[in-house]
Amino acid sequence: MTRRIPARLGLLLGLCLALTLGLTLALPVLAAWGAGGSGRGSALAYTMPTGGQPSVGASGSSVSVRWPAATFPDGHSVAGYVIRRFNAVNGTEATVGAGCSGVLTTTTCTELNVPAGSWIYTDTPVQDNWTGGQSLASTAVTVQ
Repeated sequence: MTRRIPARLGLLLGLCLALTLGLTLALPVLAAWGAGGSGRGSALAYTMPTGGQPSVGASGSSVSVRWPAATFPDGHSVAGYVIRRFNAVNGTEATVGAGCSGVLTTTTCTELNVPAGSWIYTDTPVQDNWTGGQSLASTAVTVQ
């Protein structure tokens, strides 16, 4: 005696078989996004300014350093400055002492206990993690 499969069950088995075969024989599909459009795009960005040439003066073993404020094109001032001192004879950089070390937020400083010699100074503007160009060197100052 032959047993017949009900029509609904046959349809369900056929769909399962077709789905299984379809998934195993499917080809890979690639997709990508494309950008379209026309017109102009723009973004604003600051350019770090270069420091201004400092002026210097000595009194005993202290050296006063003054420099012009560095500003962005829109007129805003930079956040601070780093002062560097160099031997005026051989150009060797020296460690800047108390009063002018670290990031300064003013446009003047006085370095204390400067060793005897002839020195030149520069300033470099800084803003967050950005650094501007180093200024031209000051005239030489002599500490006795």
